[in-house]
Amino acid sequence: MRLATFFIAATLGLGYAIAPCAAQSYEVELSGQALAVPGRTFYIKQVLDGRRVRAGIGTVRRGMGNVPQRADLKPTVTQALQTLLTQQLPPQPTDHPVLALVRNLHVQEDITLTSEQATDEVALDFYLLDEQGNAHFALATSETVQSKGLETTNRHPRQLAQALQACLTPLTQVDWAAVAAQPGRPLAELQGPPPAAPLAYSVLTDSIRPAGFYRTFLDFRNNSPVTSPTLEVVPERVFGKGWGGISTYTPYLQEPDGKRGAQLRGIWGFSDGRQVYIFHHKRYWQLTRQGNTFGFVGPSTADPGAVSTGALIGGLAGGAIAAASTSGRPTDYTLNLLTGRVSTLAEDDYVTTPDTVLLHIYCRKSSLGTTPQTVYLNGKAVGEISENQLLTIPYTEHVGELHLRLGTRKDRELVVQPDFLAPVYVKVARYPDDDTHPPLEVVSAKVGTFDLRTIKPRPTLP
Repeated sequence: MRLATFFIAATLGLGYAIAPCAAQSYEVELSGQALAVPGRTFYIKQVLDGRRVRAGIGTVRRGMGNVPQRADLKPTVTQALQTLLTQQLPPQPTDHPVLALVRNLHVQEDITLTSEQATDEVALDFYLLDEQGNAHFALATSETVQSKGLETTNRHPRQLAQALQACLTPLTQVDWAAVAAQPGRPLAELQGPPPAAPLAYSVLTDSIRPAGFYRTFLDFRNNSPVTSPTLEVVPERVFGKGWGGISTYTPYLQEPDGKRGAQLRGIWGFSDGRQVYIFHHKRYWQLTRQGNTFGFVGPSTADPGAVSTGALIGGLAGGAIAAASTSGRPTDYTLNLLTGRVSTLAEDDYVTTPDTVLLHIYCRKSSLGTTPQTVYLNGKAVGEISENQLLTIPYTEHVGELHLRLGTRKDRELVVQPDFLAPVYVKVARYPDDDTHPPLEVVSAKVGTFDLRTIKPRPTLP
C-alpha cells in the first residue's frame, strides 16, 4: 500500500510539475509539406478563415503526463495555408483564381492504454473569383486523416497536408464555366463566421431515409446509402450503471432466401429505413436528430491522465486506476455535420478565443429546483438558470473585473478577473440562499468540464 501510494504521489507530482506547459501553444509547421494535384486548372488566390472559433486548431498531448497543449498554425491559419498553397500550387497561365474558405481545421489526439491516435480534419468551401471581386460557389469538401502510434504529435503536419490535398483534388472535376454562370456573392459576406449549423445537407432536408448502409460519412450526409442487399438489424441491450435500456445494433446481410447472412463490417453506419446508426467504439449506436445535427449516447473515452498514471505505476494499482477511468460509462456525443467528427459537447463547443472568454455558469443539484433564476452580468440580465442547467456567456471586456449574481441581491455578487487564456467555470451553490456561503463560486476547469457532461445548455437573453 505504501509503495502504491508513493508512486501515485510521484506521478501526481510529475503532472503538477509539467502543468505550466499547457498554457503554451504547440506550433504545427506546414512549410516542409508537399501537395500534388495532377490536372488542376485552378490556383488558390485567397484564403479566408470562416471558422466560428478561430483560437487555435485543437489540442495535442505532450510529455509523459500527456499534458494538453493548444495547437496553432503560425502566424495565422490563413497565412500558413496561403503560403503553402502558393508555394506548392503556383498559378499557371490559364488557371482559374479560387478562394478557399476554411470551415474547419482541427487536430486532436486520443489516448488509449497502449497507443495514441492523431486525428486531423480539414473542411473547405471553394469559390471562383471573378474580375468584379464576386465569389461564385464551386464546391464544399472535407477530409479526415488518422493514424496510431506511441507518439503522434509530430504526425500532424503531414496529416494536415494529406487532408488539404484530398480537399483540393475534387476541384479538378469542376465545370468552371457552369460555376461562373451562377450568382456571385460579395467577399464581405464570406469574411464573417459561418451559420450556426449547415442546413442544406440531404440528411437534414430529405423526408425519406432509405434503408441501407453508408460506406462513408459523406454517404450519410448526402442521404445516399447502398440499398442492396437488404439488411437485418439485431439489437443488443447494454447493461450497467446509467445505461437505462440503451442498445447497440449489429447489421447482417440478408440472403436471397431471407435467412440471416454474414455480419456487415467496415462501414460508417447504416439505416433501417426509420432510424440511422453510427459506428463508434467497435459498436453501432442509434443516432438521434438534435436540431440541425445528430447525437448519440456511447461509452466514454479513455482519460489521458488516468492512462498515463496507470502506465507509470503498472501492476494491480496502475490497472485499477486506468480501468476506473476507461470503463466506458455512458456519454453524450455530438456528430459534426461539417466534418463528420464525433465529440462530446465540452470538447467540441467550449473553446476560448483570444479576445473572448466563455463564462460557463451551471447548476447541479440545488435548492433552486426547477424555478429559473435570472443571472446578471455587470448589472445586465443575460439569462436564466435552474437545476441541472448550463448558461454559457461570451465575455469580451478586457478592462476591469466582471460581476456575476443570481437574482436582485447586489450584496452577493461574485467578482471575477478572467485572464482570457481559458474558460471560467462558475457553479451555483447547493443552497444559494445560505448567507454563510456565496451563491456562486468559481471551480477549476477539471471540475467544471466533468460536471458539464450531464448538464443541459440554456439560451442567453438578447
